[in-house]
Amino acid sequence: MFATERLPLAIFLHATRRLGFAGCEVKAGGQKVRFLFEDARGEAIQAELDFEQGATVPANALFASQKFLRKKMSQAIETRRTGKQYEQEERRN
Repeated sequence: MFATERLPLAIFLHATRRLGFAGCEVKAGGQKVRFLFEDARGEAIQAELDFEQGATVPANALFASQKFLRKKMSQAIETRRTGKQYEQEERRN
């Protein structure tokens, strides 16, 4: 499992589909979100390095991933705040 609080990195990982998105968790205090990714093959360190070195992603994939992760982040914060779970949605990741 790989976790990051960096939204741009999470968007990159999701858009490139290098790691499978596993969800979001809200840290204590209720406003910091960690993005969780499956990393069974140990690819996270290289993927993060590629991101830091300026790897490219098609714009449509980037914006779709940004929209998806912002929605998941908002849902996680709202769930933490209210204690109510969102109904399971179709998996589009």
